[in-house]
Amino acid sequence: MKPIPSLIEIKNRIELDFKSKLDLADTDLRKVFDALDSVLAAELKLIYLYLQDVLNNVFPDTADTAANGGELNRIGQIYLNRQPRTPTDGKYNVTVNGSIGAVLRSGLIFKSNDSSNAPGNLYVLDTEFVIGQVPDTIVLRSVNAGKEYLLNVGDGLSVTEPVIGLDQSVVVSEIVQQPTQAEDTDLYRQNILDAIRLEPQGGAKTDYRIWASDAPGVRKVYPYVKNGDAGTVQVYVEATPVDSEDGHGTPSGAILASVAEVIEFDPDETLPLNERGRRPIQAVIEVLPIDAIPIDVNITGLQVDTSTIRSAISENLAAYLADIRPYISGADLPRDRNDNLTTVKLQSVVNDTIGNANTFLNFNMLVDGALANIYQFSAGTIPYLRTVTYL
Repeated sequence: MKPIPSLIEIKNRIELDFKSKLDLADTDLRKVFDALDSVLAAELKLIYLYLQDVLNNVFPDTADTAANGGELNRIGQIYLNRQPRTPTDGKYNVTVNGSIGAVLRSGLIFKSNDSSNAPGNLYVLDTEFVIGQVPDTIVLRSVNAGKEYLLNVGDGLSVTEPVIGLDQSVVVSEIVQQPTQAEDTDLYRQNILDAIRLEPQGGAKTDYRIWASDAPGVRKVYPYVKNGDAGTVQVYVEATPVDSEDGHGTPSGAILASVAEVIEFDPDETLPLNERGRRPIQAVIEVLPIDAIPIDVNITGLQVDTSTIRSAISENLAAYLADIRPYISGADLPRDRNDNLTTVKLQSVVNDTIGNANTFLNFNMLVDGALANIYQFSAGTIPYLRTVTYL
């Protein structure tokens, strides 16, 4: 695409056109046309920008979201049959103690303790509950949605108002529904591109990747035929960093269950039941978590060593590793293959970060604690940056 000319370039072109066609001897007349040049140039610049915006929104890789006036959501509705996933709230089974017959009103609010995984957040009892045994179990829902409302089993909460016959402190006994973050725009865009590139084939590897995109909290899946068992498909699931259990892509049990569900059935409830089945009849599905492998980097003798440089190095190394992923033949395009990690590539990331004016003496890469020059990620393994050590 040709670059959009600057405002000055447009003005100069208009001015030259006027001068070539008109003899502007009068000084006042020239001032009028100078003003006209500026006005027309500004209007034409806006038209250029508008047309560029229209063109960008024709294609999903450059389209903007509906909230910003773009067409990405419309394209997603066509290819994915859904809008970006909204954040989900959390639901928890909570153990309560008190007197049999005590009534807990609908709308009763509980606040998570400071020692919990989500301190100071509010959770609500949606339906009235009468204690029938001691201890008993109620279901609480987070007042708001998002991963910041995730409680762990054993976390405590306190009721925010006195309730006759109810002990003030309660404890989470089970996570019924794990809260998740809203779908990131880049992930939604990538899911659209996958749906366009990967043609459904009735149970091929591409289908598992498309199907799994319907589950919240999933970044990508890696389907393999199980070694020694051609009838079993192993689907390794990578969660989005914010929805993962460790920040490195390891999915929770709830995310794994959600993936298994969308592989089995299309979540679109507007379809007839007999059209929602997805899993090939003969296939046995195993939904498994990815194995996040730590990468450690040792840099010796960094010449200019500041906290800002160190922070930039760590940030860029982590971003680079986030794109190193197993290659799935038949699901990934050969030109996008990026499953080999080498010391040379990591070193080049550092060189690009510190610039030509800065140097270091030596560079080492450790994969899962062992020195390595090259490592190929496959069978559900992905890398993450654990440490950068300066020697």
